[in-house]
Amino acid sequence: MMTMLKTSHIRLFVFFMIVGLSACSEDKPATEPKFKPIPEKRSANPQEDENFSRRVQAVLNEGVESQEGKDEAPRASQARPPNSGKDSMLRLSKDNKPLGEVVYNNDKIDYYECPGIVAPWFLELVVAEMNYFNELIELPFVDPKTCIVTYGTERSLTPGRIGIQLFESPRQFDRCIRHEQCPIFRTVNFVPNRTAIMRSYFFSDVSRQLIQHHCVTDTGKWHRDQTCYTVESP
Repeated sequence: MMTMLKTSHIRLFVFFMIVGLSACSEDKPATEPKFKPIPEKRSANPQEDENFSRRVQAVLNEGVESQEGKDEAPRASQARPPNSGKDSMLRLSKDNKPLGEVVYNNDKIDYYECPGIVAPWFLELVVAEMNYFNELIELPFVDPKTCIVTYGTERSLTPGRIGIQLFESPRQFDRCIRHEQCPIFRTVNFVPNRTAIMRSYFFSDVSRQLIQHHCVTDTGKWHRDQTCYTVESP
């Protein structure tokens, strides 16, 4: 009887993992994915550079200033990421695609190098927030050097969705992106809501049967255990 219950529980968890990890584990392409050279950094184009704000607020400004926040994540709470910079958060083309060359792809997701697309100040903010959430659920911290930008193609469940994936090491990055083996997975997707862009974080750990969501608004308001698709911007 215990074996049957355990098997049923595992099957249920796998079902939710398939839904939650659509950005990571969607159907494999019929042909082997093609790698392309890393794009050269392009000069900024002001007309293509205004899609995302130059100023946002970090959840750390609110969460870790309290004693509760420091107790929950003492290491991550030491980070002091910037809230703004001279560059827009993301450089996008006129059709709202990342302004760079695709370096890896399958039929549902295009991948882009972060340098030249993600502003350094914004990457620092995202890494700080992600590591804060990592510490809350006892996951290893991510390395900003493993940053990759994702874009949902027309065959994706969410066409046009832009996100950032981060990993704890280049080895984990290679294993997940190239071989689609993601025992630990972390991503942040950018969700437009009225005039704001919210950051929807997703975390999973297969070994612990863990799935967790967090939403951070542009003002830094933290909605714990929620996706930004269910949160109304102020």
